[in-house]
Amino acid sequence: MSLIILLIIVVGFILISTENVTNVNKAAVAIFVGTVGWVLYVSYGTDFVQMMHQQAYTNYLNGAAHSSMAVKQFIAQTVFLRYVGKACEIVLFLLATMTIVEILNNNGCFDFLGVWARTRNSKKLLWMMMLIVFVVSANLDNLTTTVMALTLIHQVIPNRRYRMVYGSVAVIAANMGGALTVIGSPEGLVLWNMGAITASNYSLSMALPCIVACVVPTWLLSRSLPHRLDIEFLRLPYRGDDTNLNVWQRFVMFVVGIGGLCSYLHFIILPN
Repeated sequence: MSLIILLIIVVGFILISTENVTNVNKAAVAIFVGTVGWVLYVSYGTDFVQMMHQQAYTNYLNGAAHSSMAVKQFIAQTVFLRYVGKACEIVLFLLATMTIVEILNNNGCFDFLGVWARTRNSKKLLWMMMLIVFVVSANLDNLTTTVMALTLIHQVIPNRRYRMVYGSVAVIAANMGGALTVIGSPEGLVLWNMGAITASNYSLSMALPCIVACVVPTWLLSRSLPHRLDIEFLRLPYRGDDTNLNVWQRFVMFVVGIGGLCSYLHFIILPN
């Protein structure tokens, strides 16, 4: 049965990774695979419990008679809640992060990035954008950072070919920045939540490869750009509904929002 569950997981990963080919929703696939896996685990619970949790199950019985109902209750209370609870912790943190990002974005707190990046020097603009996306993505999820960066690039750079170059660097910087910290990507959160890593050691070990993997492609792509680039200096509109904040008020709100996530990293994750 372990091989059957493993096969289902492998097929699920293949469907998730080929979503653009199969047009099968990866979220639906993940939910289906997880549900089927746990159903099979519970259905054949006696075998798994005796193989992997024999001592814990004996302590759980505390002298009571073995039964299929006792096995199911043991799995529900000891195995299922433990692993699903860890996943829920990560989901709740990501929901909180996305909520903070949405509040900042709705109040135009990322608009100052476009205001500050006003230069017609193509290479300078590329490196500035890479650095900003890298730093922001290290504190937010990389998908949100990528979407915001690509939206800004689409508004500022009219040339489609150069827009693809800047977009490629934005995607690379967002992924490398997200891989630098445990709160930058779900994978890091999973490893930290399992106790496999600590935040400080993880960032120190990932710093050099992340920086190299970000700087080298940026330098190579910058060679394909001309010295000067036509930039549309758009005045980004206010997108909030509550308060008409100026640029510096949006920047302060941005610092407060990102600072809250950094405080969480320092006071909650680092001590563990």
